[in-house]
Amino acid sequence: MRGNMTVKEKRLDDIDMVKGIGIILVVIGHSTYVSENVLTWLASFHMPLFFVASGILFAHKRSYEEPFASYVKKRFCGMMIPYFWFSLIYIGVDYYYLYAHPEVIDLQFIHSAILQAVSLYGISVLWFLPAIFFGELCFYGLMRKARPVWLLAAACLFAAWLPVMGVKLIQTYLNMENDLFFTWLGNFLMAVLRIGPAVVFLLTGYAFYFALKKIRLKAVWEILIGAGCLLLNAAASFTNGRVDLHFLVFNNVFYFYLGALSAAFGLFLICRNLRPLWLLCFLGSNSLIVMLTHLDCQVMSLAIRFAAGMNQFIPRAKDLMFRVNLYGALLVGELCMIVLVGKIGFFLIGRKRPMPLTAPACWRKAVRKWKGRKMRRIK
Repeated sequence: MRGNMTVKEKRLDDIDMVKGIGIILVVIGHSTYVSENVLTWLASFHMPLFFVASGILFAHKRSYEEPFASYVKKRFCGMMIPYFWFSLIYIGVDYYYLYAHPEVIDLQFIHSAILQAVSLYGISVLWFLPAIFFGELCFYGLMRKARPVWLLAAACLFAAWLPVMGVKLIQTYLNMENDLFFTWLGNFLMAVLRIGPAVVFLLTGYAFYFALKKIRLKAVWEILIGAGCLLLNAAASFTNGRVDLHFLVFNNVFYFYLGALSAAFGLFLICRNLRPLWLLCFLGSNSLIVMLTHLDCQVMSLAIRFAAGMNQFIPRAKDLMFRVNLYGALLVGELCMIVLVGKIGFFLIGRKRPMPLTAPACWRKAVRKWKGRKMRRIK
């Protein structure tokens, strides 16, 4: 199967594997049952990974050659329609908790969530969608109008430093505590500032794609270089401390981008030399659904309750088994959500028809072999 696979399909498998690893790390980071050091390491690259992947796909699909209207329509359906639908879903869940469990949530919290939604700041994980949508539009414009390398480098440096200065100005001049308009304005400006890092990661992913087409080393060397990049990421992330792309907390800007990009490049180098793993590819190709549903759609909460309930029947190694049960339940829950959203709620993610959900090739081959043996026995 791998030998007959085209170069295009193989590269997409590699990207899906990396996105699958990324979304697993996002879910683990949101579970809060990991140490502070692990959270520091995960936060250094798990979200930039998706922006870099989008830059690689932008180059792979030659999206810069698409007409502007067609490109905007496609990206709006893929990013902003899920943003608006899931904003409504999250607010609906909050209203449910307001009336079912008033001790957990209050009306002010819901008003804040509505303000975040209408300002494009994003409720919870939804911040990612406007950032990548408007980042891709800006990047599209750069690719169409600013192709000289020096101009792209200048734009990249400007985009890298803009959020740092912008956040300081917002914190200095905007009183977001009691004034509704200034709160909305501050949230909106934060959403705009996220475009800067998005453009940087998109541009580096774009450049990385063409660099990999020109440079091809032996698999063992690429895996070793990838492992070295991951070690560089660990050194940069622990030197820089805890960062957060959501809130534009970078600490040292150089260490932030060094850690994020070295981890992304390392994972891409390793994954493009590995045999595609179906589960990682499946989670990666459906990473948007996992991102949108794992936290605020209560999948995480239900998994925690399940793991806590199972611990009552486990006499020893409760901490280890709690994590096994938690992440196992999260995996099963997200696979169910992928099928549910893909087949029934497909319109929530901007699709016009249900998603095709195919079994892995090795499973299909095993089923065909089993059916062949059964038919021979009957005969």
